Amino acid sequence: MSSTTATLQDVDSVDDFLNVAATETVPLFEHLEFEFLLEYDVFAPASRGRTRVHKPPDLFRGFLHCYYEDVYGTRPVTRELQHSLVWYYCGLDKPPSRDTIDRFLTDLEHVIDDVFDRLVGGGPPPPPPPPPATKL
Repeated sequence: MSSTTATLQDVDSVDDFLNVAATETVPLFEHLEFEFLLEYDVFAPASRGRTRVHKPPDLFRGFLHCYYEDVYGTRPVTRELQHSLVWYYCGLDKPPSRDTIDRFLTDLEHVIDDVFDRLVGGGPPPPPPPPPATKL
């Protein structure tokens, strides 16, 4: 992760972190890396079915941008991310659908505390998944 995260380690809550990070989002995204989100099982590709059109780190950038702009909720976030410069600077190839935003926020809800700890505290990565059960 970027060395600029050291300045964020004095915050105590997710809201405080996002308020400290409330700068123009493009320069913020140039200094923070969100690729670690791919380490969480909740964002792992499904073994069957459709693959994700958008990567979780890019959607997280979109979420942070919307939070900065005081845009909350699935529909308002979807509308905000329809703006061409917004989705482009968040790293998205095209605007995400409302269903994509809804799935991402639902998945993020399961790991947001760990993500917060990781961003501001440089916490350890999530534990590895348990080994597959062996048949006797």
